[in-house]
Amino acid sequence: MKTKCAFWVAGAGVLLGTVLRCIQMLFFFDDQTGFVTDSGTLTLLYSGATVLSALCAALLCLLDRRLCGTMRRERNWAAGLSSLLAGIFLLLCAVALFWDARAYRTFGGAYFMLPEQVSAHLPLAVFTALFGLAAIAASILWMRGNVFPGKAGVLWVTGVLWGLCYMLLVFMQYSASATTVENLYTVGGGAALLFFLLAEGKLLSGVGTLKTIRTAFVFGLPAALIWITYIASNTVLILAGRGYATEMPYVIQLAILGVCLHILTLLFTLRGEHFAPAALEHTPAHEKKAVFRDNSGK
Repeated sequence: MKTKCAFWVAGAGVLLGTVLRCIQMLFFFDDQTGFVTDSGTLTLLYSGATVLSALCAALLCLLDRRLCGTMRRERNWAAGLSSLLAGIFLLLCAVALFWDARAYRTFGGAYFMLPEQVSAHLPLAVFTALFGLAAIAASILWMRGNVFPGKAGVLWVTGVLWGLCYMLLVFMQYSASATTVENLYTVGGGAALLFFLLAEGKLLSGVGTLKTIRTAFVFGLPAALIWITYIASNTVLILAGRGYATEMPYVIQLAILGVCLHILTLLFTLRGEHFAPAALEHTPAHEKKAVFRDNSGK
């Protein structure tokens, strides 16, 4: 029940945050000065709605003890298809980043980012391509109900490295020049996404603890909420012809959107149907007798 409420809270937070952010940028934003004309009232409202809904969703998932258990190795077609979609988005993003690197070396310009930022995005392009391939491989595993060979999750490490590379790039290129609200989405959403990738890697590799599923919910749902609010509002503004210059290149946003769609699909299908409750731990009778003898000194 708590998890179901968490999904409703996350949906309300995405809707409210997206609508308020679009209203501010469409009607209360001065293109010439780059400042808002409503004294920041809507900024406080939509950022507050995003933060509060993310915290409430995480808290509800944290309090739901039914999310502690072991995974049933059943086929999850929805999670597999969403992982395949995320892999395609990631590969397209990697192609766009590599294309910019080639254009910068050949013509001295770039299509998707500022020319001086092209070299800094090359490591992210490499890990994005590797993560895209890992997501496609994971889609097959989800659809077959298997885990990574060797139960080490080595393949999914590329996703974690992608998240770390993204966070490093944000701190080096964007966080210093971005506003506090912009950092709320790019830094806060990126950190939550990184913790979710760690949890999903444990689920796929079969080495997670009984609380790994709950960890995936606690960080995955807020990550999807924050990023979908940010990317959906930016998409609406671009389609409206406002040309809002976001701090994060839009191709990277689309890749993260694909990952967030996978997060929502995976978590929605893991609401109790694909894992069994943890069995109560008990001590064998002969061990109890041994402990009793040790305590009694006999």
